[in-house]
Amino acid sequence: MKTPTPNCPDDPDPAHSTRPEDRVGFWEKTALGAGFLPIFFGNAAVKSFALPVYQMTLGMNPVVFGLVMALPRFWDAITDPIMGYLSDNLHTKWGRRRPLIILGAILQAIAFGVIWMVPESLSEVGQVVYLSLSLIAFYTCYTIFSVPFISLSYEMTPDYDERTRVQAFGGFFGKIGEFLYQWIFPLTQLAAFGSVLMGVRVVGWSVGILIMGLVAVIPGLFVKERYYQKARKQDHVPLWSSMAASFRNQAFIVLVGLTVLQILAGIMASSIDYYLLVYHMCDGDIMVGSVWKAILSMGYAIIGIAAIFPTKWLAIRFGKQSALGVIFFLVLIGAWGKWVLYTPGSGGQFFEALDVMLDKIPGLATPGNFWKILIDPLFCGPIWIAINVLTPSMFADVCDADELRFGRRREGIFGAAFSWIQKTGYSLAFFGTGVALVWTGFDEKLGGAQPEGTLFSMRLVLAISTAAWAVLAIALLFFYPLTRQRMRVIRDELEARRGRILPES
Repeated sequence: MKTPTPNCPDDPDPAHSTRPEDRVGFWEKTALGAGFLPIFFGNAAVKSFALPVYQMTLGMNPVVFGLVMALPRFWDAITDPIMGYLSDNLHTKWGRRRPLIILGAILQAIAFGVIWMVPESLSEVGQVVYLSLSLIAFYTCYTIFSVPFISLSYEMTPDYDERTRVQAFGGFFGKIGEFLYQWIFPLTQLAAFGSVLMGVRVVGWSVGILIMGLVAVIPGLFVKERYYQKARKQDHVPLWSSMAASFRNQAFIVLVGLTVLQILAGIMASSIDYYLLVYHMCDGDIMVGSVWKAILSMGYAIIGIAAIFPTKWLAIRFGKQSALGVIFFLVLIGAWGKWVLYTPGSGGQFFEALDVMLDKIPGLATPGNFWKILIDPLFCGPIWIAINVLTPSMFADVCDADELRFGRRREGIFGAAFSWIQKTGYSLAFFGTGVALVWTGFDEKLGGAQPEGTLFSMRLVLAISTAAWAVLAIALLFFYPLTRQRMRVIRDELEARRGRILPES
């Protein structure tokens, strides 16, 4: 007779079982998930809001704008590891993560609002200096919040599948952010503000106070630190040797690769499709293009939310990397769709026939057939929720493997490395977008009169970057070593060494 494993002693199929003490309550999951809303806004909304404000409205050169957006990453290379080190080694009666999360939330709310206070009278050089300094200030404060928060999300539970369920809440709130963030700039156009820049300031401060401040403090107030008591007893976590060790971890390197590919291709696509909407489909009308970009983002958010349950089911049934592989295959189909969809007109016989049917329905006929861009999220939307749910869950698995090897809980170091790579990826993506726009011959002074060759090249960049991302990501997944079976072995060995980690009382 087979002896049951310690992991799930009463379950004939322990791979699909979660101990009661490993489960995280609904409201605690919700409190943690809420923190992913400011995480999303800090990563994506800052840049997406800065693009129409500083580049499209104030006229900053796209390459210069890309360089300015990349500048804070050099500073983050210092601040992120330091914050990870402090987060791993801080000991207070409130924990090692939560005090930093609350402090960071307050500071980043103020710094976010300052970004949008740029004086209208500044020269382009003055605008560059102002944006550079305000971004460095913001991302310093954002680091104080984001690194401890990401680290906290890794240590919510020791269970392989419960980690995916926990991160699903983060994925949901991230999709709420995606649902909202592209409406920020259109809101600044309301007549009540009197001018675009006044609208930018009012909306910017509102987002800073409500989302970067009030929502961001929620996990610091209401989420428990499961591994804190163990961390208080462990040896001091060194900084640079721990960082170096993390980059020798094969599973970590694979996840870093997936993250970089996701951000570089995803943000470049998100930026290029914005330009195509404005300058190709809307003839240079920034306002109309921004509204359609917001509608597209809502489509991505809706599909992402709808994909949460299927993604979670796939991961629990077949494993996390297998679930990612299936959903990346959809992205390959979506790459072809991006080539067809982001251009005025019907886009082929299929769309022409569909146009004829929809034109008969009152209210569905639209100039340029813009509705067809909503097909894009059907194929490329699920991967964003899959990445945002499964990758953090897999990072938590990496922390267990690291503890088995080195005997310490170092979520802060992994959180810092991941945070810096994530933010660097966003900045490189914006810089890459600027370079791609220059390569295509884009000239913002021409508005909607861009040469046909420029528009063709922009569509090419959009489709190829998406397809290359999917192919490389699928290849990387073959090298990820932490399967469900391997994680069961790691957990059993850890608990035999130091006992179970139980929730705070």
